[in-house]
Amino acid sequence: MICPYCAKDNDKVVDSRASESGYAIRRRRVCLECNGRFSTIEKIEGFLPTVIKKNGTKEPFVPSKLKTSLEIACSKRPVSNQLLTDIVSCVENDIMQRYRQEITSNEIGEYVMKRLYEADKVAYVRFASVYKDFTDPESFAQEVAKFAGNEDPGKADEQWGADDSANDKEGNE
Repeated sequence: MICPYCAKDNDKVVDSRASESGYAIRRRRVCLECNGRFSTIEKIEGFLPTVIKKNGTKEPFVPSKLKTSLEIACSKRPVSNQLLTDIVSCVENDIMQRYRQEITSNEIGEYVMKRLYEADKVAYVRFASVYKDFTDPESFAQEVAKFAGNEDPGKADEQWGADDSANDKEGNE
């Protein structure tokens, strides 16, 4: 690896550990030229599925696009960058655990909305306004009104979530 401090290609790995639920390896490195320390993450290449969009087109799942959408929904809100990174990692991990070749944008959207609802209600409504494609103020007002009734508008399809035992069976059979 090229050192980010001195641009030399002379380093050694001082620590390695599993990351992102075992789907990546985090390596701590030290440059032998300048003694600078830095981390790298190795992931399986080309393993992410294709997303089937609402209009029927297909494109590769790009985690950075999801992160950008979350950053927009959470701008000027007290939501940490780490939480956004965690949401994206959870989506990636769940997709990879299911060994699926394709996933719909609706499935991803529902999962993200559930996480945002738990984290920040305003960010949830912002994300939902784009995801659900509100066309008029009444649609927006109906979504916000769900908060007053203590209804969980962010409740995702039960197929998502860490406690779903079906996920474990699906990957082990």
